[in-house]
Amino acid sequence: MTTVLPEKIILVAADVLRDFAAALLVAGRFAAEESARTADSLVLSDLSGYESHGVVRVLEYTSALRTGELISGAELTVQQESANTIAADGGQGLGQAQMPRFLDMLMKKTADNGVVSGALRNCGHVGRLGEWVEYIAGRGMAGFVFVNDNGTIAAVAPPGGRAGRTSTNPVAFGIPLSDGDAFTLDISTSATALGKLRLTHLAGYPCADGLIQDAQGNPTNDTNVMYEEPKGSLLPMGGAANGYKGFGLSMMVDCLVAGLSGGFTPPAPEDTPGLNNVLVTIWNPEKFCGVAHMRAEAEKYLDFVRATPPINPGHPVRIAGDGAKRTREIRRKNGIPFGESVVAALTKRARKFGVATPTVFKEIKIAED
Repeated sequence: MTTVLPEKIILVAADVLRDFAAALLVAGRFAAEESARTADSLVLSDLSGYESHGVVRVLEYTSALRTGELISGAELTVQQESANTIAADGGQGLGQAQMPRFLDMLMKKTADNGVVSGALRNCGHVGRLGEWVEYIAGRGMAGFVFVNDNGTIAAVAPPGGRAGRTSTNPVAFGIPLSDGDAFTLDISTSATALGKLRLTHLAGYPCADGLIQDAQGNPTNDTNVMYEEPKGSLLPMGGAANGYKGFGLSMMVDCLVAGLSGGFTPPAPEDTPGLNNVLVTIWNPEKFCGVAHMRAEAEKYLDFVRATPPINPGHPVRIAGDGAKRTREIRRKNGIPFGESVVAALTKRARKFGVATPTVFKEIKIAED
C-alpha cells in the first residue's frame, strides 16, 4: 500500500493573495477591472473554506482565455426583458464580473415587483454560489441561484449507473438577517464538488468514502479513476442508498436552467463550450410582510436550532453557513492555508507570466521548469 506523505502547508495573508491573483489574471491578458473583481471573489472563497473555488481557479481561467473559451472585457447582453424577468447572455465573460452586473439589473426591478427572475447563459465559471446569495441577502432580499455546466460535463452517475450523465449542478439559497448578515445554504447535488475532488487529486490524497466509483461501479477512494480512461464517476448527493434524491434534484436544475436560459442539458451538441448557465429568483420582502418580519423570524429560528442539546457536548449544533463564517474569521486573522501542490501549480504559472510570487511561497521549494 502506498503511503501518502502530508503536504507542507503555508499561510498567506488575504490581501497578499488578492494582489497576486489579480496580477496573474492581468498577466494572463484579462482587463484590470475584471481581474480585481475576480481576485476579490476567489480570495473570499478561500477565506470561507471553499478552496476548490479559490485562487487555484486562476489556472483554469487563464488557460480558458488562451483557448478562446473565455473572453476578456465581454459585455452582458440582454436578450429578452419584461417588468420582472431578464434573459441575458454573458458573452463568455468572467463569471465573477458578469454576476454582479446581472444581479444588480434584477434587483432594480424589485422596486416595482415582489418577485423577479432571470436566466443568464454563456457565462464563465461563476464561482462559489454562496457569494451571490450573500450579495442578494446583504441588500435585504431573499433569493436562490441554480447553475449548470451547459450540458458539457458528465461526471455524476445516476443511481445504479456506471457512467456519468450530468455535472455537480449546485444550488444556493439566501435569507437576509440583521446588519447585512445572511442565512445561506450552498450545496452541490453530487456527493462532493468536482473542484474539491480535483484538489484532493492534485495533492495525491485518497478521497473520503462514498464519493466516487470506478468505471465498473465499484466504490473507491482512488481519485485517479476520475482522470484516466475508462473514467469513473461521482456519486449523487445521498450516495448509493438515497442518490435518487440528489440526482433527481440535479436533473431538475439542468432542465430549469438550460430550458430558461437557452443553454443545454446533457448531452450538449458537439463543440459546445463548457460555460455556466445561471437561473436566479429574488424576492423583495417589502412587497410581502416586510424585511423586518423575515429577519426576526429567521433569527429566532436559527437561535432555536443552535440551542438544540448536542449529542456531544464538545460539538454544539451548527446550521448551514456557520462553518464558513467561522473559517473566515480564523483565516482573516491567521492567513489562508495552501498546500505545496497548489503553491507549485501557481508558482509555475507565475513564472510563465513573469509575475512575482508572494514571499511566503518561497517556503516551499519548487523545481525550475
